[in-house]
Amino acid sequence: MPRVAPTVSDTSASTPNGAISVLICDDVDSMRALLGVVVGLRPGLRVVGEARDGHEAVAEAKRLQPDVILLDLSMPRRTGLDALPEIKQVAPAAQVIVLSGFVASLIEDDVLKLGAARFIEKGVDPEVIATAIEDVAAERLAPVHPIR
Repeated sequence: MPRVAPTVSDTSASTPNGAISVLICDDVDSMRALLGVVVGLRPGLRVVGEARDGHEAVAEAKRLQPDVILLDLSMPRRTGLDALPEIKQVAPAAQVIVLSGFVASLIEDDVLKLGAARFIEKGVDPEVIATAIEDVAAERLAPVHPIR
């Protein structure tokens, strides 16, 4: 039986059976296609949109209100790094996973401080990406308990 994770709110992108909605933001057509296959093959995940640069990423995040955004850092016109704070403003409930060819040790702290939920280096096993999407969506659903 496929595992299906619920979405959080009525403002999230509408998906059948409560699937986790995913926006893919990358300037490389083949990378967007590959990520689309990774997401599409995983039960409970659904691609709801794509963006080719940081401007499109902000606009689509605002319009779609997805559960999870896969965001490349190095894109033309406006980088993912530059767009990340605005994405978090226009889609505050979305969990952002930054995918980058940059070595994690060089940029990971910066993207996490800007509001990303995860940083993943490009080239990892696709299973890592699919699992990260499920994990950050689950974290989004988890109740917040005060630390005492």
